[in-house]
Amino acid sequence: MYFPTVLLLLVYIMGGCNATSSMESYENTEAGISLEKPENWELSYIERNGMIVLTTENGIWNRDSVRIEIQGPACLSVPANSSSPDEELERNIDRIRKLYNLESVTVVQEPTKSKTGDYEVTKSIIMIPSMALPQDSSRNQVGERGPDIFQIIDISAITHKGYTVMTYIYKGNSETLNTQAQTIIDSIQFTCVAEP
Repeated sequence: MYFPTVLLLLVYIMGGCNATSSMESYENTEAGISLEKPENWELSYIERNGMIVLTTENGIWNRDSVRIEIQGPACLSVPANSSSPDEELERNIDRIRKLYNLESVTVVQEPTKSKTGDYEVTKSIIMIPSMALPQDSSRNQVGERGPDIFQIIDISAITHKGYTVMTYIYKGNSETLNTQAQTIIDSIQFTCVAEP
């Protein structure tokens, strides 16, 4: 009699204990960004560099996690002779290579462009060995470190009317959380008042 109840409880716990989370709006006038996020995602704004960081965890012992970084602020106008989104992605991939002292970064997906209304998104996917990440790095979402264990990072340049932000999704092992992260990125709107 107790076995089915215990079994159901274990399945519930292993599934992450998370019912579908309701969405909430976030707007930051300093960053010039608004977005929608599930309420179980934690959000912080780092005033020093204008970065918005979102994180979430679930599963047994919060084993599954994902991290988003949005580098802004969005309301800095882009000079007419500035780099293209493709060049900006290449520059950021090289920055990650240098940051983690790597000889090269594996590009899983070359830059692809998509457009929704006035927004253009140029996205690339890279992977770096988790060994390159420091032992206590909050960017390690795969949980383990090893030469054959890789951290996948989706990098996007979002452009709207001359403004650009860079976004990074440090993917984890949960497809549900990875999908939520992409939904958050897709919800980004620029709230810049003046045109560049």
